[in-house]
Amino acid sequence: MVDPEKARRLFDYLDTLPWRTSRLDWGRVPNVFVPFGEGDPQEQWVQEFSKIPVGCHEFIMVAYAPNQEALVGKTHEVLTDIDLLYAGAPGARYFCGADGGEESLCLAVRDFAEFSDEGVRAHLSADREG
Repeated sequence: MVDPEKARRLFDYLDTLPWRTSRLDWGRVPNVFVPFGEGDPQEQWVQEFSKIPVGCHEFIMVAYAPNQEALVGKTHEVLTDIDLLYAGAPGARYFCGADGGEESLCLAVRDFAEFSDEGVRAHLSADREG
């Protein structure tokens, strides 16, 4: 777990982007969609993230709300269990890449993604657009 200040930094960054009523306006934010297949997340689904900025970090921070503690785990482990980590969490759910250790965690808030029941929509920064 990391303190709420780290989650707040992700949500503060997200607030600078275009929004619709309750989630980011992905039509105006460069992104890639990684849909869930039957039984996902499975290994093949998780491997798709090695090509996406959020998946290129050692860790992922799973945020639930701006003023709540967030979870941090190894990228592969978090992606494998992302559906369980967000089970029961309402609305759009966001996570981002992170590097370093628990004491010196460095967030990569620009390398973020949104979890939904259909899959994950990941941000592509302008220098990484396909």
